[in-house]
Amino acid sequence: MDQTNNCLVKITDLTTQLGLSSRSLRYYEQVGLIQSVRPAFEKYRFYDAENIERLRQIMVLRKMQIPVKDILRIYESESMSVVVETFVNRIQAIDEEIGALSELKRIVSEFLHTMRENGVTKISALPLLYEEMDKQIELIEEIKPVTYKNLSNLSERLAKPVDPVIVSLPAFRVVSSFLKASPKESDVEGFWRWIQTQKIFIDNPGQQERFEYQTDMGDVMIQRIPDDFINDSEYSDFIFDGGLFAAVNVYLDEDLGERFHSLVTSFDDNKFYQVDYNNGGGLRNPAMLENLISPDEKRSLVTLFVPVKKRLADPSLFDLPEEVTDIRIDEIEAANPVLWQVDVPLDKLTPINNPHYRITEDGEVEYTGWISTRVLSTNVSVKLPFRVDVVFRVMGTGERFSYGDSEGSIILYHGEDLSYYYGINMGNRRDIPEEALRFHQPIFRDRFDFHQRGRIMKNDYNRLTWIVGTKHLAVFINDELRYCGKNFPYMHLDLRLEKALPIIIGSNGQGIKYFRSIRVSQLMGKQKNKTKERELVMITKQNNNIISNIHRLVTSEHGENYWFNGCAKYVMECLGERDYDYWLFAGLTGDVFTQHYTYTKYFGDALSSYMMDENPKQFVKDTFAKCGYAATYVSLKELKENSEMYLNTLTSYIDKGIPVMIWGYPVGVLVGYEDYGKVLLYITGDKNQPERMTLEKALSGHDIWDPERKGGWIFVGERKENRPLAQLYREAIKAIPGIQSIKTDSYCFGAEAFRAWARDIGNGKFDNMTTEEFDPWGYHTNYVCVLATNGSCCHEYLKRAQNLNPDMTFLEEISRLYKRIGEMWNNDHGTDLEALGGGFNVSLEVLQDKERRSKIAAKIREFAKVTDEIVRVLTERCSG
Repeated sequence: MDQTNNCLVKITDLTTQLGLSSRSLRYYEQVGLIQSVRPAFEKYRFYDAENIERLRQIMVLRKMQIPVKDILRIYESESMSVVVETFVNRIQAIDEEIGALSELKRIVSEFLHTMRENGVTKISALPLLYEEMDKQIELIEEIKPVTYKNLSNLSERLAKPVDPVIVSLPAFRVVSSFLKASPKESDVEGFWRWIQTQKIFIDNPGQQERFEYQTDMGDVMIQRIPDDFINDSEYSDFIFDGGLFAAVNVYLDEDLGERFHSLVTSFDDNKFYQVDYNNGGGLRNPAMLENLISPDEKRSLVTLFVPVKKRLADPSLFDLPEEVTDIRIDEIEAANPVLWQVDVPLDKLTPINNPHYRITEDGEVEYTGWISTRVLSTNVSVKLPFRVDVVFRVMGTGERFSYGDSEGSIILYHGEDLSYYYGINMGNRRDIPEEALRFHQPIFRDRFDFHQRGRIMKNDYNRLTWIVGTKHLAVFINDELRYCGKNFPYMHLDLRLEKALPIIIGSNGQGIKYFRSIRVSQLMGKQKNKTKERELVMITKQNNNIISNIHRLVTSEHGENYWFNGCAKYVMECLGERDYDYWLFAGLTGDVFTQHYTYTKYFGDALSSYMMDENPKQFVKDTFAKCGYAATYVSLKELKENSEMYLNTLTSYIDKGIPVMIWGYPVGVLVGYEDYGKVLLYITGDKNQPERMTLEKALSGHDIWDPERKGGWIFVGERKENRPLAQLYREAIKAIPGIQSIKTDSYCFGAEAFRAWARDIGNGKFDNMTTEEFDPWGYHTNYVCVLATNGSCCHEYLKRAQNLNPDMTFLEEISRLYKRIGEMWNNDHGTDLEALGGGFNVSLEVLQDKERRSKIAAKIREFAKVTDEIVRVLTERCSG
């Protein structure tokens, strides 16, 4: 073929122009349909105008589903009679398909009619099957104008669904067709010639050792190599990360691009897996091909791979679990057999976050947690499914003060995330002992509550068993079945990929617990088959994404109690600003230094909550401007009026790996989306796994505690200026006196907040209030939490500020004064707020007792005097 007068097009450019894969081009060349040339000193194949025109013809014929062997006959004969014969054969094949589908439609229709006549309602999929058959027959019989676009759409709609498997590829070392001298340039053909000279590389189709994929720069080939292989070639090597992939076998004479597209879109509604995108919007790993041995020597067979990941668990996609009541304990145990078990050595438990833990003379564990984060690890790790047996006793209820609402509880955790648990005797307040059974479903983490089912015997031994099995989730207390459920969504998942996690034991409150024995058992899992579904390749708009940096916003056990600062820190961390941590924002906002008090409604737990309620746009703008960044607060009203625009902005941020703060209900950060943004993923509080909410709910902003609470989204934009870290800390210190003096008709800060609080208590604000009306947190303990947090936790900020600004030596005195606030809270020789009954242990009875509340009010006024001194020192030393 004479190429001299033709304009040649490089293979990489041609694949872009025609939307074909380079592998399809090479296949058409291999079977003799087209030809390429390789000019001197070129590494790529080129095609002339004649072959390009033939390719366009081939694409039309393939969209008509004309087999490649028949296309070969057409070009070899160059006779119109062969073309006519081919089309007639195709029409006959379509007629046969229509006949078969019509017959199947008739059978399904009759079967459906019989079902309805006999009142059968369980096989709900049959109407859908009937409708699908109807659609396909109408599609085939429908007459439309013949265009290539219509032909492509029709071909795609009639394509058979793919049926992928999920495979886990290990990480391994590979050598690639990328050149060491030019890392972005790939020389596939030169690499292939080199591969064949290396005797250690044996071509084993289907062994997952050699793959091909495409980039914007062209084709790439990778070959697995031993870890000790000495690569002295011109081709670069690297570590292939491996991971989960969806795989499906495809013949190369099929439309490869269409098959890839079908594989990808099939995961849109898969309950278990989703396509794995990176933060840039592309696939985590390029879609890959691997050669297979074909059962038809005239047709090349390959496996297509696309990266996938486990879908964030969503219980709404599954049927509701069912409680089982007509079952015995021995039947539950038989259905969930033990694989192995460990009797935990009680003297080898590991305390976490400093609980009280000692071994008694009787060899039992004596334990007090006070708060739920002070726990004991058994150091025994199990995977799902598992079982835990505990013999314990709970001594009395005489706590000095109780954090939380679960005094006397026994709580088990599977793993170190203490947000999700299996608890008994939960929800016990002084006035309302719920004695609840409360647990979170594994993986999906939705919570279940059963009042009165978690009751135990006080001051006597109790036997507790939790079975988290593949057939049942059950709990026994003292050989009595308290709950048994089946058909939980986690039971339908492939649990083999779940990690082994330690069993941890904890409680809430100050009551003493004794453990006589702890046994941890690994239960037998059930074999899971592959996940089915369908699709892969060119994506115009991805339907889901989640940023990679997923973790808790705040760690409350470290005093990080103010959520705005945790959200801001998280966003800045994702922007690469590691120095802009929680404590920096706690200082910039004034949260960690400032007492607050409200005369009217409950605004929130921190100064930042008040500011976000009063003027969120200005507060957000000013706070991030201090860091040198632009930031925009978009109210719910604005979001609703331009929801499509802001949703596109949100997905663009997440595709870039940048979360968006959400304020209102909930308070947290948006970290991902599904179904093209119809479902949003967010993290809130100290949770370390995302939760779901619909876009509709996100835009409603309804706060169950305060329906009038304002809400919106916060987009942090680009850096406007570089602000020295020392300057940020200095400015925050200098701003403290001004913040402490703020007073409005609705609230006040600083010393006045303490005085207003003391006045209300001393003047009998609660005298006519009933137990039902009294909300301890809203009326009292949230203020205790603020003074306790600031008195204990501002010192790290002050220390950093002085290290960055050595001239601010007076900060040592400020730190001493805040330590005094901490001592006055709970360590003041019997006269502290907790000892007086005005701390976390407050009760309506105490606040209605004139003598006791008088002492509490007097103590709170002492906090005001210390705050006055803090303001005086700062005003004098920071002036000028």
